Amino acid sequence: MLHARGGVPVVGSAGEKAETRKRLRKILVTLVEGHAFVVFKTGGDGRVEDVLYEGVDTRMFETMWVGMLVDELPRVTPMICGVCSATHHIASVKAVDGVRGVEAPEDAWRIRYMVNWGIHLNNQVLHPLVFGLPDFLPADVEKRSMLVLAKKYPELVKAGVKLMELGHKVVAVYGGRDIHPINAIAGGVARKPSGTEISKLRDLFAKHRGDLEVFVKTAIKIMEESKDKIGEYKPGYSYMMALAGENREYDIVNGRVRILDAKTGSVVAEFSDRTTEYLKYLKEYTVPYSYIRMVTTKWKAQSPREGTIHVSALARANIVKSYGVEWADELRDRLFEEWGRPLTHPLLATYLRVVETVAIYENISRELEKPLGDNIYTPPPRDTGEGVGIIEAPRGTLIHHYRGEEGKTTFVNIITPTAINAAAIEADLRGYFVGKKLDEMKDREVYAAAVAIARSYDPCMACATHAARLDKLPPLRIVIADENWRPVRVIKP
Repeated sequence: MLHARGGVPVVGSAGEKAETRKRLRKILVTLVEGHAFVVFKTGGDGRVEDVLYEGVDTRMFETMWVGMLVDELPRVTPMICGVCSATHHIASVKAVDGVRGVEAPEDAWRIRYMVNWGIHLNNQVLHPLVFGLPDFLPADVEKRSMLVLAKKYPELVKAGVKLMELGHKVVAVYGGRDIHPINAIAGGVARKPSGTEISKLRDLFAKHRGDLEVFVKTAIKIMEESKDKIGEYKPGYSYMMALAGENREYDIVNGRVRILDAKTGSVVAEFSDRTTEYLKYLKEYTVPYSYIRMVTTKWKAQSPREGTIHVSALARANIVKSYGVEWADELRDRLFEEWGRPLTHPLLATYLRVVETVAIYENISRELEKPLGDNIYTPPPRDTGEGVGIIEAPRGTLIHHYRGEEGKTTFVNIITPTAINAAAIEADLRGYFVGKKLDEMKDREVYAAAVAIARSYDPCMACATHAARLDKLPPLRIVIADENWRPVRVIKP
């Protein structure tokens, strides 16, 4: 049923009848990480008037970390998420560098880059296999999943799993362990990989280059065969945002953040990746129907429905001038020719994740060929200060902002890609569904469209909301409500 929180009716399970709860629990969606609702509000004529994207978990980590030693943050913040923990590790240490007033030496940064590249390689293969490519399977395939994908394209899944494993090996070697890495510390890193470890990785990347080609070519073939689905879902968001190098080269760790107008493709704002300057351009909103703090541009600050921002591999593709890898540039430029510039259709994000896999694989391969020096640490000169670390997670721009006094944390703010994307997901859902008569659509049609839009963003609800609620809600459910937000229909997969 619906209950009110903050005066706004939302979907929840408190007070539901056991029969209703049981029915809702059957809606299990393996293609979304975490817990979320898509809620439709319909008018008297049955047409959709509004759509909400509700995160149903609570957000506690930031408060828990206040009072902790600042130097511990790079080791505990990765616990936000097991999927992209390495990205939180690098964003966190970048912010801690700021608090401690230290710049890590070049060799340490090379190690930090490898940690982030490794998790990007893993994630940019994982999303197409598990979340993205099943949406490109033919319409007559009712249950879409990686298992179905594996039956139809076994060579794709086999190659992809090998690449995902490679990404984790890179994180393990350079980050200390493959999940929740520990190597990055204020002022640098704790250790450098041994020559033997690097040599083994180099051999593995040479060995699996064929798997890269199989994965990329097969994934693109699948999307090309169903490219009409890309055009079916139009963008509803207003802006795109990503970090890139000083000259807009492909750089997912250091540079400047640019905000792009999604209609014109022009850069409308840019700011530092290491200062509180982001506060001038971004605004966080607490909304009464979700535990996600939504984020929009600050110059459109009347509500979270204005100034919506998309962050992902799709945003990066429009902002970087070149990936520095010829094959990756060719694949992206082919999309520009077919879909125009800027690229904005949400489902193109899956295509661009495949493109980034090429760029990341090559960046890691190149780094493995270079000798690594021993200058990996600079002692921090202070224990009181403020720091910001902005990098690119696989899902998009990630911000860590800390303050510390005498070595202890006094303030933590973390803005995750899914928190930024939440308002954009809502905008895309509204753009597709508002005005439609859901009574004229089959459950399967409603379900497939809603989740395809949402999961094109690769939403990580664990990252966005940080702690599971105790009532064990299902991963995703879709509810249609009337003008008074009373549920009138539950959509089954």
